[in-house]
Amino acid sequence: MTAKKAIGQRGSWFANVDGKELPCVHKHWLKGLAYHDPFKPLVNGPSPAKIHEYVQAIQREKQVVLTNDAVLCDPQGMVKGFTRQNYIAVFAVENVKFDPSTGLKFTITSRLSDLQ
Repeated sequence: MTAKKAIGQRGSWFANVDGKELPCVHKHWLKGLAYHDPFKPLVNGPSPAKIHEYVQAIQREKQVVLTNDAVLCDPQGMVKGFTRQNYIAVFAVENVKFDPSTGLKFTITSRLSDLQ
């Protein structure tokens, strides 16, 4: 499998891979093939519109870019953000579900391409 190049921008939840904008997801929330980002409310957190656009892109594309990130925590150990370190791979996903009270969940089904 030839590694492809992902290009993102600081603050964006998407990366461009071969001319296609794909949503990025954090390795931190992946357990086996099950992904669960609880989307806990943050002060000055993302708008509902930004979250909706992001979830719709995952549902529509059925592909995500998995990222490796430094996890930023508050003094109580709660996740408050991430600093992207690198892109890992593009994965196909199914069973995408989002509920504001439980967060974003989906299942990884296959690795489509490695990223550099």
